Amino acid sequence: MDHMIGGNGSKTSYGELYLYDKPFIPSKAEKIALLLSYPLAFLYTYILFPSYDQTDWYVVTAAFTLLFCISAEIFYHKHKATTESFIWLGCIAVILASLIFGRNRVWGDTPAVFFIHCYAVYWILNRSGRLIEGRSGPFSPLDMVNGIFTFPFKHFFLRIKVLWSSLTAKIKKNDRKESRSGAFIAVLAGIILFYAAGALLALADDTFNRIISGMIKYLYFEVFTELSIRFFVSLLVGAYLYGLVIGANREEPGILRKKRDFLLEKSEELKKVPVRVWTLILGAFGLLYSMFFIIQGSYLFGAFSRTLPEGFTVAQYARQGFFELCWIMGINFLLIWLITRSSNVDIRNNRPAMMMCSVILTESLLFAVTAFSKLMLYISCFGFTPRRLQSAWLICVLFCGSLLALYSVWTRKRLFRVWIYISGISLALMHLY
Repeated sequence: MDHMIGGNGSKTSYGELYLYDKPFIPSKAEKIALLLSYPLAFLYTYILFPSYDQTDWYVVTAAFTLLFCISAEIFYHKHKATTESFIWLGCIAVILASLIFGRNRVWGDTPAVFFIHCYAVYWILNRSGRLIEGRSGPFSPLDMVNGIFTFPFKHFFLRIKVLWSSLTAKIKKNDRKESRSGAFIAVLAGIILFYAAGALLALADDTFNRIISGMIKYLYFEVFTELSIRFFVSLLVGAYLYGLVIGANREEPGILRKKRDFLLEKSEELKKVPVRVWTLILGAFGLLYSMFFIIQGSYLFGAFSRTLPEGFTVAQYARQGFFELCWIMGINFLLIWLITRSSNVDIRNNRPAMMMCSVILTESLLFAVTAFSKLMLYISCFGFTPRRLQSAWLICVLFCGSLLALYSVWTRKRLFRVWIYISGISLALMHLY
């Protein structure tokens, strides 16, 4: 018979059945990575929990990151590296250099390590070719979700599967030799369980405790030592890292592309809002912002002429409304995104809608310039600090986003990837201050 009937009445070929029942066979690279993952994960615990007398925390962080990147590069050496992957690898190197040479005064040590993690995850996805679009773009936030959560936890037990498959393969290959190994493992497990049972019984009965206390003291070992705790933590860390780096390689790029196409198809189904409705909404926002600029004109633009409204101090004037202006820009980005995803007509094909989007984005640029002038006035009066550099970076990123979005509306070019490059590279370079 060429086919067999499935449980749902459909026919399934033997070839398809074999594909579904195909045994798990780890590659040689996965087996080697298995061995390297244990010491690498143990080293990582010294980043999570530095020792009390540990003064070389930066060296440990740099050593782990270097070994992690080298191991991943070796594992994916058959995949052609893209130019973008070198960009994110360079960002990791910049942050590491800032930690080693003590130049990281803007973000601090803990955020710097967090940023290294994010860059490393994104670099792995790029290096392995597992980005949804094959490169950075509008799906980059979803790529980060895949890299931080989906792939590592989906393949969290992959290392155990590789280990078990390797051991069972050796047993089948050499039964006699491996039977001795199996007996040794059984004896070791029996000793550990015997000790645990004896200790629990001793706690349950004082008489029994006095009888066997002399025997158990020779078998006593401290469970909750620093090394043992680090070992147990490293098992979890190693499973996560192995699931990220090695598990990503087991994700089919074709399936990721199908997910992208599915999301795009579903987003097309949401485009039911009449473009006239969105044009009116954009007009209302544009009018609201225009009224704000007119009514508060002297208040908003006083920083340019270094004149303060009556009753305001420099600190009160410079700080009041700064973050509100940044939030307004964020709302504008969200509004433009909703329009592009739900309008039944492409706004670039509708002149009134395109003009109103341009007005909103131009006003966003004006908000950014105003916020920056307030920040510069505050710095000129009270001095420059790393925290104020963070605020300046945020304004510049928002300004670039508004400018690129405005340019994209008129040229139809996809520039989201450029904004990601500007934001990511500038964030890494900030660590050098």
